[in-house]
Amino acid sequence: MKLTLIIILAILGLSVLLSYYIILGKIHSNSYFTHPLWFGINSDITKMLSIFQIFAAIGFVVGVVAWFKTQPKTGIMANEYVLFTTISIFFLSSIAWTFAVYYKVEWLIVLSLIITAICSILLLAGSIEDIDAKWYIVLGFMFLCITTVLGDGVLWNANYIKRLLNKSNNTLE
Repeated sequence: MKLTLIIILAILGLSVLLSYYIILGKIHSNSYFTHPLWFGINSDITKMLSIFQIFAAIGFVVGVVAWFKTQPKTGIMANEYVLFTTISIFFLSSIAWTFAVYYKVEWLIVLSLIITAICSILLLAGSIEDIDAKWYIVLGFMFLCITTVLGDGVLWNANYIKRLLNKSNNTLE
């Protein structure tokens, strides 16, 4: 992958971390596992999801770094611009989520997690489509999908939407 694209992705990746640090740090909590953004999910579940988040972060870094060294030869991610665009959208939607949460833009909160999940699925698909697929890249993106598709896209979004609907129903009474 071209150096310019790698630098752009590095900046976007650092921007994700910075946005989480700045925005989520403004929403105070004594514990990550009982943070207000978990919306009351049982702390045993948040602890389990947090373990997957750690594996997802490691898996994402391993997969992307491996692809920077040797780009996939076949499959959807064989085109460096598709790979660059997918990772860029992944990062941008992750950044959008933090700001949407902070400014309470409900539709963007839900949509950003769905877009992040779709990008994760594309990365996982691309990891197995490569003729020279590596087990550690596939595993890394599988962990990413456990977090971004199942944990965030399904569980977190379902809980968030349920709370929005309950809030909406309570105001109509």
